[in-house]
Amino acid sequence: DEMIGRLSALRQRPDFEPVEADLNQLVSEALDRLGEMPNVELTKELQPLPRMLADREQIRSVVANLALNARDALGPGGRICVRTERAGDNVVLTVKDSGCGMSEAFLKESLFRPFQSTKKNGLGIGMFQSRMIVEAHGGSIRVESETSKGSTFRVSLPVKYVE
Repeated sequence: DEMIGRLSALRQRPDFEPVEADLNQLVSEALDRLGEMPNVELTKELQPLPRMLADREQIRSVVANLALNARDALGPGGRICVRTERAGDNVVLTVKDSGCGMSEAFLKESLFRPFQSTKKNGLGIGMFQSRMIVEAHGGSIRVESETSKGSTFRVSLPVKYVE
């Protein structure tokens, strides 16, 4: 049922119900929901941030997707750093991993396309859906990655979103 729900969500922009939110709280809640990540060194660097307007559940799902992708890219003893900061009129979430990275071709051609995945059993909808959510919030996702050197995802969201 969850898979069918996620697949049907691909056909339309996500429903957006913004409320006042604290990105640091949403990050902490999303990571807490994921539970333990054995053999992963997870660090959080959460800077003080202004409140923003966001759909809490959707932003938590973006954080969870980025963290799970980072975990899946790691070998034993890998590192994930989750950081928040303010940049002008935006709050920025950065998820950086020391994992396998992605090729330049995959970044350009496949990363945000549905049903494209580097994972053996991946559906290839998480990053597509995450980008749709971030864009519905008036934000953007940037990615830097190099094969065998890890990846860095930066999600930038406006402090105030006005439709």
